[in-house]
Amino acid sequence: MAKSQTGKWVAKVASTGGSKTYRAQRPTNYYLLLVAILVIGLGSVFWARNHYHNATTAAASTVAPTIGTTSYSGLSIDVCGTIQPTLLPSASTTAAITALASGVLKVAPKTAAESGTNATLELFAKSYPSLVLTSNSLQTPKNATGSGQNVTNGQKCAAGTPDAGKTGTVLYTFWSSFASTKPQTSSSTSAFHLTANSLVTISFLPSGAKVPRPPATTISAMLQAGQTSTTPTTAVNGSATTLPTISVPTTTAPTTTAPTTTTTKK
Repeated sequence: MAKSQTGKWVAKVASTGGSKTYRAQRPTNYYLLLVAILVIGLGSVFWARNHYHNATTAAASTVAPTIGTTSYSGLSIDVCGTIQPTLLPSASTTAAITALASGVLKVAPKTAAESGTNATLELFAKSYPSLVLTSNSLQTPKNATGSGQNVTNGQKCAAGTPDAGKTGTVLYTFWSSFASTKPQTSSSTSAFHLTANSLVTISFLPSGAKVPRPPATTISAMLQAGQTSTTPTTAVNGSATTLPTISVPTTTAPTTTAPTTTTTKK
């Protein structure tokens, strides 16, 4: 019996498109398409991430303290109710944040990574040897009296301190300016950034205790540093340290002339 037209068509298709040779061929175009999609997807993610990072950096550079500027803040450390001696002036003067005399911090960012919201206590501690600031511990280097502090959350205040026997907690309290009366408090060293005339107290105190502002001597030195006209260099502990000075205006007392009295002779 002769094959029908349909049978011939099926046989033809089977002999061409449905052969074993065709089935053995790998779908190259399909795999190339998958690779292209993967490459494009990863490229888009990288571009978006890089764009976001650059945008964030650009925005941060417009927030004080900006690159190339110099400002001053005040710092104090309170452990168990006792204000500690101020940190010794930084041995290095090239860091973005350095310690001066009387508890003054000099903030002079040179890069985007040091400016704006990056100018924090965390950045300062990285450049100040033996100063360790974390969310649950505080370690200070030897000061002018030859002693330092090393305390951890949950530790009791030592005998002889105002808060003796009480459990302490490390906190960082920030005032945006010396005139501010509403401070911010956090356990993070990067919760706030240092701006001109801002104040910071690093404390280890019992829960609920009032954190004091830096003392008047520190605030006065900070304000003087901000009005500095000249900055002489003085050797401190064998290293060069820039000390702030302030020009005091001279006041001249007014000159008065005594009235002249004329006497008429009778």
